[in-house]
Amino acid sequence: MRLFIGGARGSRPAIGAAFSEFGGDTTSLLVVGSRGERLVLDAGTGMYAVAGQLAAGGPGDVAVLLSHYHLDHVMGLTMNPLFYKSGWAFRLAGPMFADGGVREAVNRLLSPPYWPITCDRMSARMTFAEFPATEMALGSLRVRGLRIPHPGGCLAYRIDDTDNGGSLVYATDLEWASRTPAQETEFLTLCRDGGGADGLFIDAHFARADAKVFAGMGHTCWEDCVEIAESAGVRRLLLAHHAPDADDGVLRALEKKAKDRAANAELARAGQWLAITD
Repeated sequence: MRLFIGGARGSRPAIGAAFSEFGGDTTSLLVVGSRGERLVLDAGTGMYAVAGQLAAGGPGDVAVLLSHYHLDHVMGLTMNPLFYKSGWAFRLAGPMFADGGVREAVNRLLSPPYWPITCDRMSARMTFAEFPATEMALGSLRVRGLRIPHPGGCLAYRIDDTDNGGSLVYATDLEWASRTPAQETEFLTLCRDGGGADGLFIDAHFARADAKVFAGMGHTCWEDCVEIAESAGVRRLLLAHHAPDADDGVLRALEKKAKDRAANAELARAGQWLAITD
């Protein structure tokens, strides 16, 4: 299993040379399974870079899993040039909330007055599905979802490659401080399954000292993320959903603090290809 990070920024894009090392695009990842399956996680502005990696592999089927429908996680749908090319088939899936699901969210965004071209006019084939209550299969990839605390709702996903045993937990937009005891148990169980996930990509938007400032906004401090990874036996911790005002200097300093606490911790960098399993 391999992972490409198209973007790892939270809330809004960050622009300028001061954000070049960690990247300024909002969250979008590409997971490639051991049989070549292609799975996109969220569609922030980093989806443009993800689309470039998809194009390099040639046309075909792509699954897109959305964790929720806040703009920083879907605005990249307007930036995907592959939607306008034949030979591509995108299956978009995501959770159902009180105000609608993936079909409603995507069609609302990709239509006037927000966008001039609707889904039914695009050359690629696009289908929609509510994420199943338990899990979905994509070739060798087994995907499970779990509702996590975040204003308006959000899903975390765990992706297991059944061919080689690799595993990744994706948990962006998680407010760990507002969890219930049941939510804590469920999330740690998701991470611990199989002896601990090989990778955990998790919201680390702020530091514990700023907890009061960020209370109720739906994010997690990096110290909590380190403790989660330690408790769950996660082998590689990728801290992400970087605050939009945190430049490279700030994030390098944060990464040093995290590594001093846990050797397996690092900050996600846009443009990275990572081997979750060899």
